[in-house]
Amino acid sequence: MTRFLGVIIAVIALVAHLHAAPATSEEPRIIRRVYIDRRDIFDPTTQEWFFAGDLVNTLHTTTRFDVIEEELLFAEGDDLDTTVLQETERNLRRIGVFAAVTITTRNIGRDSVDVIVQTQDRLSLRPAALLGTGGGIANIGAKLEEINLFGNGTQAMVYGLYRTENAIGWEGMAQLTQRRLFGSELNLNAALRANAVRTDQMLQVTQPYRTMSTPWAFSVGVWNAFGSDFDYQSDPGSRTLLPFHDREFVGWLSQASGERDRLFTSVSIRLSDVKRTVPSSRQAFDNTGHFLVAFSSITQTYHRSRFLDGYETEDVPEGAWGSAIIGRVFSLGNGGQTMWYLGGQAEQSRYVSPALYLHGRIQAGTGFGDRRARYTYLEINGLGHLKFSDHFVATARIRTQTAWNWTAFRQLVLDFENGLRGYGANGISGENRIITNSELRWFPGWKTWILGWSAVAFYDNGAVWGQGDALASTRFHHAVGFGLRIHNLKAAGEDAVFRFDLAYNMDTGKIAGLIFNIRQAFSAFSSHKYRAPDVLGRDIDLQ
Repeated sequence: MTRFLGVIIAVIALVAHLHAAPATSEEPRIIRRVYIDRRDIFDPTTQEWFFAGDLVNTLHTTTRFDVIEEELLFAEGDDLDTTVLQETERNLRRIGVFAAVTITTRNIGRDSVDVIVQTQDRLSLRPAALLGTGGGIANIGAKLEEINLFGNGTQAMVYGLYRTENAIGWEGMAQLTQRRLFGSELNLNAALRANAVRTDQMLQVTQPYRTMSTPWAFSVGVWNAFGSDFDYQSDPGSRTLLPFHDREFVGWLSQASGERDRLFTSVSIRLSDVKRTVPSSRQAFDNTGHFLVAFSSITQTYHRSRFLDGYETEDVPEGAWGSAIIGRVFSLGNGGQTMWYLGGQAEQSRYVSPALYLHGRIQAGTGFGDRRARYTYLEINGLGHLKFSDHFVATARIRTQTAWNWTAFRQLVLDFENGLRGYGANGISGENRIITNSELRWFPGWKTWILGWSAVAFYDNGAVWGQGDALASTRFHHAVGFGLRIHNLKAAGEDAVFRFDLAYNMDTGKIAGLIFNIRQAFSAFSSHKYRAPDVLGRDIDLQ
């Protein structure tokens, strides 16, 4: 018996040892070295190389080491954490100066690795002819943009554009965006845009949430806009001018805790000084200040995919965002109104499978005082895509914007620029709006040097209506068509796509003119990101 018990104990010990043995392979591995492999725009070791590659590379300043190093969330001597490597890779892609980013590891013995960070720059100096057509209007001009000035990630842009819309004429804009101002955590954004009708000036300094472990963030900004807006509702097709001068100060401060599941406590302050010549053009929250507090949370993971919006690798997030907003809106004179304010936002995305993605968002807010609601707003958004194969994807979105108790000027436009292709610019407007878009995208994999090709078939529909009207009695407008996309393989993001669409207007029974624009009509996925507390529904279409 004793011998039998000894055998059982020995077997149990052996089994326990076998189950425990793999744990030794899970011991932390140390990052021995970090290598940064910077590659220029054209790499002679790839098929994209051509005879003028040397010249283009010479005219370009390769992204500096410190720009890349500042984004690294790991260092030599740290324990290896693959989630940190993946977040770093996403952050580097998000800068916008790289056509490709990969982070890989190389085993060195049993307990250490080397990490190789490889980046390839994209075309950063981009002179361009600007040409936009559709809806009976055209934009013609030129732009010069440098998205990686001196290799330090600074973006500078100037353009001159002739706009036939509303007989606006010539428009000019200059913008400067400096990441990590003087090597700090601060971003600087300054912009000036002016035409014969309106001038906008903006200066903003922000310390953003750069990573999933950044403890706090803030922003301060000033806006100054003057000139005239357009009223499309009183006389459709006309260009009724609404003179104004709007000056605003906005600031917010936020503290975060957690890493994968993050919690935010935020406050925001806004001060508005507005003068409007036409009394009926007074907008909600003119000449008010607000002090808002928000309690928010976010969680998300990422999945890599291709052939959704373009040829590049994209990070598709899955997760959720929620925020509860409460605060006080107070009058600053000249017709400003005082009220309490309550709002909320909630969104959820699901990466159901590598073929199916779904995203939904709802946000609502209202002021209240004197025993009644004021400026109540509800917005519902849905988005999804279904991949039939690597080369075919169906994607669709819906957006509804509805207001009640809105005793101020409010205008939402339904035209080709807002998602209804084949319809004239600014021709249909109202106080509420619903738009749906569906596209079947085909990525055949055809490449011509640094260009890729794709095609789409689409269906758009939408409607606008007044606050007192029923949606059931509202007229919907429809368009179908097809389009061609040209993808710049040496770029990434929205501006890497040139879009040509031909739409059939189902109201008139006619094919509208060719629509040309930059970027896809809409993205096949969305992202969850921090949003500072604000009153909801203020965005309206004016020019």
